[in-house]
Amino acid sequence: MSLWDVIRIPFADLRTSYFQLRKHLFQAPRPSGPYYVVDVPLEEVESALGRAYFAPNWEFSYYKRGEVLNLARVEYDREIVGDRLFVWWQTHVRGWQAPDGSVELQAHRELEPTENGNEHIDGVGYSLERGMDTLGTVLTDAGLDYRETDRPTEIVVPTG
Repeated sequence: MSLWDVIRIPFADLRTSYFQLRKHLFQAPRPSGPYYVVDVPLEEVESALGRAYFAPNWEFSYYKRGEVLNLARVEYDREIVGDRLFVWWQTHVRGWQAPDGSVELQAHRELEPTENGNEHIDGVGYSLERGMDTLGTVLTDAGLDYRETDRPTEIVVPTG
């Protein structure tokens, strides 16, 4: 019998607890701006993005109210921003389920957070346009039709 047979770490329970804690402590409103709307089930969108090397990203990002999809694709790309060279970037895609069953997607390109912590938080190199361009290409390559829409800023009404 090995030590691992004796010590069982409840990873699923820890993960669930972490996600709940994240939703309460690290929450932000849903972003405004451009979205791509795809009229297929969420699982089909997730599958298409996964085949394009996007992976779950819940652990490393704020919870945007109501999101049901959070994926990122990391890439090596030597780019100078200001006077500094950065090499690790990600395209970060978030999705929301619409009442009609469609999926509303928004993506941005940014510094990869585990390699560029403070710069990532400060928004160095952040680009909504480049993220949306990449997402559009991935959806087209996957044969998923989409339409563009624009979402206004979410108004948060304080309670209590």
